[in-house]
Amino acid sequence: MHAKSLSRLPLYQQVKRQILERIAEGEWASNELLPSEWDLADQFDVSQGTVRKALSELVVDGVLYRQQGRGTFVAEPLDDWAGMSLVSPGLLTEKPDRLLREFLGMTRVHASEELAAVMKVRRGAPMHRIRMLWRMQGQLVALDDVLLPVERFDAVDTRWLRQMPGVWAMLQQHFGTRLRVEAEQWRAILPGREEVQLLGLQGEVPVLQYLRLSCDMQGVPSEWRERWCLTDKFGLTRQENG
Repeated sequence: MHAKSLSRLPLYQQVKRQILERIAEGEWASNELLPSEWDLADQFDVSQGTVRKALSELVVDGVLYRQQGRGTFVAEPLDDWAGMSLVSPGLLTEKPDRLLREFLGMTRVHASEELAAVMKVRRGAPMHRIRMLWRMQGQLVALDDVLLPVERFDAVDTRWLRQMPGVWAMLQQHFGTRLRVEAEQWRAILPGREEVQLLGLQGEVPVLQYLRLSCDMQGVPSEWRERWCLTDKFGLTRQENG
């Protein structure tokens, strides 16, 4: 954000965005203790109350977390599952197994009218389309379609997608963009022919479709994801982050 635009924001919002920038640039790593509110107030030349309000919002956003008597720390960034995981049906306290990702490829598509409205881009705007499969315990469990606006993330490289554990990690490391889930929806559907083939399904088998809009920490729509989950052997659960 340009300095002129930043100056129009309330003071605590200016501090919040500068903290986010410094985290994205790697000044403070995950689980690292931030300077005290007094020290940050001196650094930003604002009151302690302004810093506290900025930090409190970042805690609510999941970027930071507090430990009583110790201070405020940088939270681990969420992965592509954003706190969701797969476990054995009925075992609600089971520790989730690691999901292994298989990168299928990246192409360029144009935003439909519906997608353009959700992502706040013009109709027909170019989008990166990233496809991935997820496996657990050797079994195929999910297929992802990820759409990113080219105008914002033009430099996305397939090498990064192969090397990084997921799209969210790639966006944070290479673009300094940390995402949070803005809206999500689940429904049982019959997948299309292409999805049936990629998921290795036989016949008409309903799957759980998961739709998700994710924004950056400034609230700008940054990712649209469609996920098809095979839940015949595993159940979806949500784990607390940090």
